[in-house]
Amino acid sequence: MGSIFAAMRRCQLFDGIPEEKYQNVLNCLHGEVRAIPKDTILLRIGDCQKRPGVVMSGTLRISLYSEDGNLLTIDRLSRGRVFGETLVCSMSQDSPIQIDALNDTEVLYLDFDPLLLQQENGCPYRMRVTANLLQEMGRGALFLNQKMRMLAQNRLRNRIKVYLQGLPVASNGEIRLEMGRGEMADYLCVDRSALSRELGRMQKEGILTYQGQVIQILDSKFLTA
Repeated sequence: MGSIFAAMRRCQLFDGIPEEKYQNVLNCLHGEVRAIPKDTILLRIGDCQKRPGVVMSGTLRISLYSEDGNLLTIDRLSRGRVFGETLVCSMSQDSPIQIDALNDTEVLYLDFDPLLLQQENGCPYRMRVTANLLQEMGRGALFLNQKMRMLAQNRLRNRIKVYLQGLPVASNGEIRLEMGRGEMADYLCVDRSALSRELGRMQKEGILTYQGQVIQILDSKFLTA
């Protein structure tokens, strides 16, 4: 149970709940851990998400297909992140997204019926989890607004700027990206070669340098102007 509790500590869905009560919450929400092999599709577009989940280890990818048939990355979920909560709470029968495992992953599946249907049970933390769930869905809505703001930018450089603004910047101007070049291009909805060319131009102009998944911001005004 140690690895499950460690992931629950990092999950905002369980904020405010004492660790010694985690097992009570898992019993209330019928928690079930499953091992998900790499490249497994957990949810296909058009399917129904029956149970939300929490990433225990590994990384999941949320994506959708463009009209051209290209797979576009919406988000990547690491340890402690919740997925499927919006689909379950909306009782949507047709998922507009796909969720797959980028590597071997462990997922804690939950049952939200005790929260949504107000079923009688002896869990005193049901209201705490419900409040945390509302906050989690609010953060998800803010993320989608930020993504829409990024995609509304006509210039690729501005898309890069908006994306980098959402990542933590170290005191030395260093930003560690959460994805490789190909996935970053998908996330920005641009061609990978176009992204590489633009990053190259920005490096020549002294705005930043990049190596692998590390970007060094040289012009501090770039992210704030």
